[in-house]
Amino acid sequence: MNPDIKEAKLTDVDAIMAIEKTGISHPWDKESIESLINDDNKIALVAFADGEAAGYIGASYVLDEAEIGNVCVKPELRGKGIGSALLKALIDTLEAKGVENIFLEVEDTNEPAISLYGKYGFMKYNMRKDYYGPCRDALLFKRP
Repeated sequence: MNPDIKEAKLTDVDAIMAIEKTGISHPWDKESIESLINDDNKIALVAFADGEAAGYIGASYVLDEAEIGNVCVKPELRGKGIGSALLKALIDTLEAKGVENIFLEVEDTNEPAISLYGKYGFMKYNMRKDYYGPCRDALLFKRP
């Protein structure tokens, strides 16, 4: 699948929230998603497939560093390359803004995401024990 990826607009907030509710155990609130769109040091990209929002990715950045907050794809569309396309588009966008280091965290059991991040050069550098709850650790990744 070759999604159409665009920078998110405020009109996309409800669609982003709906995607999060189907795929993330702790979805962001409306204000947090709006800040990805309105804040000059944040960015959100939305992938559209067949005219509908299929996934999104968001990050914040300062000077030459960025942190990816969420990557979320509708469950029924996972495994079709949407997450990969979003991640590549975000990396390209951040690099164009002068970002040299990108950080993220992911739950240690999320094998598809860990594999995706490895594909784009992210390397594990640390872990946060029980970050997502008992026996649910966060792996910290960096892409230099």
